[in-house]
Amino acid sequence: MLKSIDIKGLAVVEQLNLELEPGMTVLTGETGAGKSILLTAMKLCLGERADANLIRPGVKKADISLDFDINNMPRTHEWLKENELDDQTDCLIRRTIGEDGRSRAFINGQPVNLKTLQQLSQHLISIHGQHAHLDLLHTINQCLLLDNYVTSNTALSNCQQLYTQWKNAHNELLSLTDGNDDNDSEKQLLIYQIQELEQTDLIHLQYDTLTQDHALASNASKIIELAEKQISALYEDDNASIHTLLSRTAHELESLTSLDSSFATIAEQVNDALIQIQEAGVDLRHKLDQQEDDPKALLDLDNKISKIHELSRKLNVNPNEIKAKYTDLVNRLKTLENRNERLEGLHTELDTLKNKYNQSAKKLHTQRCETAQKLSKEITKTLKTLGLPEGDFKIDINYKEQEKPAINGFDSINFLVTTNPGMPASPINKVASGGELSRLSLAIQVVTSQSNTIPTLVFDEVDAGIGGGVAETVGICLREIAINRQVICVTHLPQVASQGHHHLFISKDKNNGQTSTKINRLTKQTRTEEIARMLGGVDMSHKTIAHAQEMLEKANR
Repeated sequence: MLKSIDIKGLAVVEQLNLELEPGMTVLTGETGAGKSILLTAMKLCLGERADANLIRPGVKKADISLDFDINNMPRTHEWLKENELDDQTDCLIRRTIGEDGRSRAFINGQPVNLKTLQQLSQHLISIHGQHAHLDLLHTINQCLLLDNYVTSNTALSNCQQLYTQWKNAHNELLSLTDGNDDNDSEKQLLIYQIQELEQTDLIHLQYDTLTQDHALASNASKIIELAEKQISALYEDDNASIHTLLSRTAHELESLTSLDSSFATIAEQVNDALIQIQEAGVDLRHKLDQQEDDPKALLDLDNKISKIHELSRKLNVNPNEIKAKYTDLVNRLKTLENRNERLEGLHTELDTLKNKYNQSAKKLHTQRCETAQKLSKEITKTLKTLGLPEGDFKIDINYKEQEKPAINGFDSINFLVTTNPGMPASPINKVASGGELSRLSLAIQVVTSQSNTIPTLVFDEVDAGIGGGVAETVGICLREIAINRQVICVTHLPQVASQGHHHLFISKDKNNGQTSTKINRLTKQTRTEEIARMLGGVDMSHKTIAHAQEMLEKANR
């Protein structure tokens, strides 16, 4: 579960550390107080793209951390070990965003990319947003939702693996045929290109090394001239070299030391310097003797580099990619030379994969139909408690076997609903109003969450557009879900807020012209006052307070 969230320098949050507990935690507060920024912080830590505009004015970077207790989460432990990110009991995710918009992400102190964050988040937390009903209108999301409800995804996984194998074999077949029955012209071109590369003997040369050698050869005369001057200045000029002058100084210091022993240390330092100067001069002479101004060698390097540039233009590659290109050409020629044999094998392989895929797709279809029947009943049952007593939800699955496999099987999935008796079920985007669609989305989220194994569920104002007894039912449902896991719920409804095991109040505070968000953990008394505020507004009567107390007592029976 999520133990804590720490935010610094993000939008209206200057600094915030929030400790969280198991069960159902509700977050309430006036509109604009900053409830959404908590969810924004969570999403950023879970891999959502960052925006520099989110940084609080006056700070150089935003820093967000989520600390998860994963003691009872073996799948998460396994994932972290596989990715060499394991820790003993906790999983700490950190994300920083700079004022230039660049961000960095860490898992247990180790830097990771956004894709890794997104993969990990699937094991830790599920966020249900207030606009989830809009996602329901897309058939691809309907298919994903149904598949996520399945107890085991083995059939889907097998189907996707077979599709990938079939796709790879199909692409190889296209590459071999390429709309041409013999490919003789391509073979002749490959042979010519390979021979040209082998004849030049350039494929074994490193282009970067050649250019370095060329630079040295081009500057050989200048290097020799400068080095000769420095050798003379350091050591070999008997009259005016540094070594000659320093020798004189060393000799004079020896005389001075014989008169006053306190100068001995200085004399020793000069003698050490004298030895180093001598060694530098000898090393420089040795280095210079190895230098050679060889115009013929320079010309040879010129020719090699020119030839490499010519070949790279012909092959349309960078000069340092010629060796890799040669390997590709050789492999392609081998493929074409064995083309007929490979073509025959590919056709057999494709037929086998297609048959296996069809069998897997049928198993997936059967599994989806069984799951759809169960899910439809549960969602219909929940709809009736959410103010749609005549609501009836169905999942239509149409199996259409095609010539070519598809990534997720041959099923066309469509969510159907009717809210009036005697009317046929129709696609949800054609018959459901905005309010009905919101309730349908909420019913789906409640039902699927009950079967979800993710330990932390976040609901962001999913109860918008409902009230009264329906709102109380939603609150009870969320509280029931929180029996075996952690539920965090942002709400404006007192009926939902009263069902929470814990209550956090979010407010705004203005200081020095800047707005900051604060979060307070409510006591029994202050919680009653907050529920009363949500019920009756600013002016709270004794009846409103009594009603709030009654709601809280009822929820905790």
